[in-house]
Amino acid sequence: MHMRVSTKLWLAFVGTIALCVLALYLLLHNSLRQGFLDYTSKQSVQRLEILRSALSNVYREEGSFDALEANPSRWLNLKEIIFAESDSLFDGLPPAQRAGENAPRAYYREFVSSISLHDADKKLLLGVNKPNQTLDWIPVTNATQLVGFIGFVKPTVVSRQQDQNFIQHQFKIFSIISLFVLVIATIVATLLARRISQPLTTLAQKAHALASGDYSQTIPVTSQDEIGQLCNSFNQLSEALAANQQSRALWVADISHEMRTPLSVLKVQIEAMQDGIRPANHENLALLYDKVLGLSNLIDDLFELSLSDVGALSYNKKTISLVPLVKTCVQHFQVKAQAADLTLKDNIDVTQDYSIVADSDRLQQLFSNLLENSIRYTDAGGEIQVGINTGDTHIVITIDDSPPGVAPEQQDKIFERLFRLENSRSRATGGAGLGLAICKNIVSAHQGKITAGTSALGGLQICIELPKAQQ
Repeated sequence: MHMRVSTKLWLAFVGTIALCVLALYLLLHNSLRQGFLDYTSKQSVQRLEILRSALSNVYREEGSFDALEANPSRWLNLKEIIFAESDSLFDGLPPAQRAGENAPRAYYREFVSSISLHDADKKLLLGVNKPNQTLDWIPVTNATQLVGFIGFVKPTVVSRQQDQNFIQHQFKIFSIISLFVLVIATIVATLLARRISQPLTTLAQKAHALASGDYSQTIPVTSQDEIGQLCNSFNQLSEALAANQQSRALWVADISHEMRTPLSVLKVQIEAMQDGIRPANHENLALLYDKVLGLSNLIDDLFELSLSDVGALSYNKKTISLVPLVKTCVQHFQVKAQAADLTLKDNIDVTQDYSIVADSDRLQQLFSNLLENSIRYTDAGGEIQVGINTGDTHIVITIDDSPPGVAPEQQDKIFERLFRLENSRSRATGGAGLGLAICKNIVSAHQGKITAGTSALGGLQICIELPKAQQ
């Protein structure tokens, strides 16, 4: 597959690299020029050490600079002797180069002419000072006595042609190296831009397809860097959307099935009554009422579950004691348990203070749904036990029942809406499979946790953990 490179990304890379290379070239250019200027300036200034030594000898022999000051030509001859060797470097060049040396040679002579002699108070004795000149100073001493200063203007340009040629040669080498670095960096930037832009382009295309409803889109993850993590996150999003779409389809199908069965019975019964096949007596009307009541309960459960999903269920929380609430729920279901030939009892220590911050009405709904579920699915002759224990930060409520149980691999699924353990879509035991889903939402709204496990009685154990009330 042809790898396309994002033009903007490539230009950003190349532009940044070009600016960096240019900045590096200018820094090296300035550093070399300034460094070489400092080097050549030191060579010129070193000649002044000879002049200082000569002036110290003059002062020591004559006792002052008066005779030297009275004879300016002697001062000029002294400078000419000391700097003649340096000045003669210009005379050894070929005529063509010597012609090019006029400007630097004149500047060098200007440096020599800027040299002046001052007394200990820096008062001018010999030489000429220009108003716009900034002088550097070299002290002249006789033994340990300061007798004067040599003033001079430090050179600010490279004067010799040989030095200038050397600098130009170095600049040319820097230019070639910079150009080479720019070419190599551009190639690397192109490869890097390709590596970055290819998965981003693919990601944009896949995201467009995903937005159109095609949830089968995935991106190969070829790295562990940020781009690889982004591709992996996209794949997880695609899988989640596909799973949600499938879950929604199953949800609609299950709800349709749950409503179709009682509606079909109602339709058949009503048509039979209309045709005179079945009489409209109390027994047949009771059957119709039972189916209508089942539909009404299903619609109520769906509405309540929808409210809990969006967090619209109202909760009036306050500090309550769990013991009387749970015992009341157990007492309410005693008659229903006996009718199902089941033993319902609680193992609650009434002397303990199990206080939590909760909505008592919602907790009654929670425990009622759980007890209803246990009574419905426990075989006749079985037993149901309710218990409360306390931990460091949570209160644990358990509801255990006798067989039949739930396979361990299905225990986490029973809180899913419309989940059924039987293979058939019919429900001989009744219910729409929404009660436990509502229970899970109620527990979550109380910052708790509800889990399912295998009971010591041989059936299912429902365990609810709710946070203790702060003392």
